Amino acid sequence: MLRSLPPAHRLARINYPPRALAFAFSLLVLEALMIERGIRGWVLFFGVLQFLVYPHLAYLYARIAIDSKRAELNNLLADSVMLGAWAAQMHFALWPSCGLLASTCLNNAANGGLKRFAYGAAAFAGGAIAWGAVLGYRFEPETGRLVSGLCLAGIVVYSSWIGTILHQQNRRILRAREALGSSEEQFRFIAEHAGDFVAVLDADGCFRYASASHLEHFPAESVTEGGDWLALVHPDDRERARDFLRYMIRSRSSERAGLRTVAAEGPSRVLECEGNPVWDHRGSAEMVILVCRDITARTG
Repeated sequence: MLRSLPPAHRLARINYPPRALAFAFSLLVLEALMIERGIRGWVLFFGVLQFLVYPHLAYLYARIAIDSKRAELNNLLADSVMLGAWAAQMHFALWPSCGLLASTCLNNAANGGLKRFAYGAAAFAGGAIAWGAVLGYRFEPETGRLVSGLCLAGIVVYSSWIGTILHQQNRRILRAREALGSSEEQFRFIAEHAGDFVAVLDADGCFRYASASHLEHFPAESVTEGGDWLALVHPDDRERARDFLRYMIRSRSSERAGLRTVAAEGPSRVLECEGNPVWDHRGSAEMVILVCRDITARTG
């Protein structure tokens, strides 16, 4: 059954091992505190459900949810509320409560910045206030050496573990950027050594890049970054060229058009232009890659 389920979002897969192990360690701290304070056994029963069973149910929820990422963000808020309630259940024992609050803030901040941090802290406070109202807001901050030592070790190890995960993610991002930079260098090398006119335009038709072949037929200032590509097109063909760009972006597909250009010297040239739009992560047109071939000889 579980094997047939779709994989959870990457965020849920990353959070699952730290959540499962950290919650299991929290149960150990809870048991030590119970022994220290002589708390009744029913608390341990609910502690087992919370700290041993819940992390796996949360991951299962992220796998079966239609929006797996949103489900995992909801899991983080649920973590915050329940851990806040457990802080109240332990009568706000200082070291355990600090550990629960620190992990809550760290998890939410790592997964959503200051906005998620604020949500997590508010959810933790809400859980503590709500369950504290049931118990009567007893405040017993003192803990013995064993509980304090376990909490101190847990805070150091958990924060170091999350830092290591973020470091690994940053290294992957850096490698991806290096690979992207290498790909861009290869693109430029191919473009510079190709006989075709290769250009990268923004969504408004302005140059972001133009291959060196443009300089053989057009003024250098007209093909610099920010220059208007339409200015190179013959006045009689500019409206058709504008429609060519617009339709390509609207249809989200590559298009082809034959256009006359205004050369720096000599007669106008006829180019066969093929464009391909590129989209950003929001689905907006980010740029257009344009490859134009000189077909003047064919049309002459």
